[in-house]
Amino acid sequence: MSEKAKNKPEISIDVQLKGIELLEACLNHPKQATPDLKVFHFDMKLEHKLNVENKFIAVVFYVDLFNAERDIKLGSVTASCIFEIANIDDFLDSKTQNVNLPEDFLISINSITISTVRGIMFSQFKGTFLHNAFLPIIDPKSFTVQK
Repeated sequence: MSEKAKNKPEISIDVQLKGIELLEACLNHPKQATPDLKVFHFDMKLEHKLNVENKFIAVVFYVDLFNAERDIKLGSVTASCIFEIANIDDFLDSKTQNVNLPEDFLISINSITISTVRGIMFSQFKGTFLHNAFLPIIDPKSFTVQK
């Protein structure tokens, strides 16, 4: 075990997945017949929405799909995973009223949400021209925080 891991205090988060919601799904059939689509470009965005009063955090994942040249938007999916954090008050700063959840925890719920949306996309696009538009494996740490 590394020295850093030894000195890191153990944090317990009482979390449970409470819901999965498909917020939007869209297919944009190309106006012209296109050769068999095999290469896709994905624009992705993650958003966290906190409801401290109800002890929930929703992770919303937005995915837009484009052709390889990025000039035709072929479809999109927006879905969320909703997690209940029973002990969210343990992470609430009493002075600022900001919630400070551990980065490792946020990475975990991001990963769960990304994987869930991958399955939703497969289900939504099955049998369509986007049938082979599989969301690639994504490192959830690669998303940057914007405030």
